[in-house]
Amino acid sequence: MSITPKEILAFVKRYPVGVVCGLVGVIMLAGLYLRSDRADDLSDQSKQLEEQSKKILGEIRNGANIAEQYAALSAKTKDLDSRLIRGSERALNQRYFYRIESDTGVKEVNLQQTSSGAEPGKGDKRLYCGIGYSVIVTGDFRQILDFVGKIESGQYFYRLISATVSRKAGDTPGTAPVITLSLNIELLGLP
Repeated sequence: MSITPKEILAFVKRYPVGVVCGLVGVIMLAGLYLRSDRADDLSDQSKQLEEQSKKILGEIRNGANIAEQYAALSAKTKDLDSRLIRGSERALNQRYFYRIESDTGVKEVNLQQTSSGAEPGKGDKRLYCGIGYSVIVTGDFRQILDFVGKIESGQYFYRLISATVSRKAGDTPGTAPVITLSLNIELLGLP
C-alpha cells in the first residue's frame, strides 16, 4: 500500500487547517529541541554577567574614598611599626628596660634577652616574631606596680609568659619589705 501524491494533496485540501497546525507544531518542537541547549547557555551567561556586575558595582562603591582609606591605613601601619623592636638591636632594646627602671625606681637585678626571634622555621611565613626577655627587679610594692604598669602601657607590644613575685622583710624594723619580681616576657618585633 503506497500513498500517492494525489492522495496527499487530497488530504491537505480536505484538512488544510489541521495540516498547517501539524506542520507548525512539528517546526516548533524541532526549534524548541534545538534551542533548549542554547537557553541553558544563555541563562548561565546571564547569571555570570549579573554576578560580575554586582562585583564591579561593589568595587566602585568601596573604591569611592580609597585614597583616604589608604592614607589612614598607612598612618596606622607606621604607628604599629614604631611599636616593634628589632631583635638584632640588643643595646637599644635593653635601653628600653633601663629607662623603665629609672622612671619607676626599681633596681634591676638581671636582664637577659632569651631569644632573638631570628630565623623562623622552614615554610613559616611569619612577618613578626616574639623577642624573649627575662627581667628580675627589686623594689617596694609601689615601685613594682609602677614597673609592671610601664611595661603594660609601654612603647612596645608585649606578651607575658610567666611571672614570679617574692617578698623579703625589710633590713631594719619599720622599713617596707623588699619585693622581687621575675618576669619572662616577649616583645613583638622583627628578627
